[in-house]
Amino acid sequence: MSQPQSALNTAIPASATLPALTFDPSALPTGQLESLRFRTTQIIESIQSLQRTLEAGGQNIMPAWPDILSRYNILLSQTHNLSSTLVGHVSAPAEGGQENVNTTRPENPYEKIALHPSKPLTDAQLDNELIPLLRNQQTTDVLRQENETVRRLSEHMSTKGSVGVLTPQGQPQKTDYNAVLAECKQIRVEHDQRIERAVRAVNMLREKYDWKARVAVDQEEPDEIDWGEPTTSQGDETNGGKEPTSEDDDEMEMEDVLGEVNGTPDGSDTTPGTPAGASS
Repeated sequence: MSQPQSALNTAIPASATLPALTFDPSALPTGQLESLRFRTTQIIESIQSLQRTLEAGGQNIMPAWPDILSRYNILLSQTHNLSSTLVGHVSAPAEGGQENVNTTRPENPYEKIALHPSKPLTDAQLDNELIPLLRNQQTTDVLRQENETVRRLSEHMSTKGSVGVLTPQGQPQKTDYNAVLAECKQIRVEHDQRIERAVRAVNMLREKYDWKARVAVDQEEPDEIDWGEPTTSQGDETNGGKEPTSEDDDEMEMEDVLGEVNGTPDGSDTTPGTPAGASS
């Protein structure tokens, strides 16, 4: 073992310096890299714009759907353009058999690029400038936000979601992913049913009123009220002196639909005489 070690020491003197790596910046596709950076910056700005739209300044309101859809479509288009740019220089596979095997194909200029600092960096610069560029996992903020979202969702699920699968403490029976998927499917079905009932209610309101004009309720003025003795019978007083009409039926149907939208499709969630959502 001593002889190879002495030979190694003889071959590489201690005073010898390592050869410097030569680097030609002109070999880099600088223009294409700048284009990628510009597209990436656009995507980041679009994500932030969509986030601000959804947050609505911290107010408890739902932004207009056209605004959400417009910003989402912009983000989707920019992401598609970036993906097409990354793979755009890769040609289709050669066809026709052995005669086309040696056909020259355009190469993707990004496949042979490696990230390496062009000058020595301190430990602080390495951690703050280079390591984030090499990151292939979610950042700490994104990972924390994802965990918070999963935790809040699990609090409203009987199976506790993926949290119940990974940490089944306090569960009467073991939870598996099939049960979680089944509950998620049930939530989606109930959500779609609420949407369908809400659309029906909106369509009924749209057909009932002329929304181009101002909707108002006619009320009698105090001097126009007839203070004479009532001449109607007890049965007429019960019905308000009017026969049931189709408009009354429509209003009753609309109340039923609106009650379903509020979560009482069969009226069993509330006691008689108690409004939906009220508690004694």
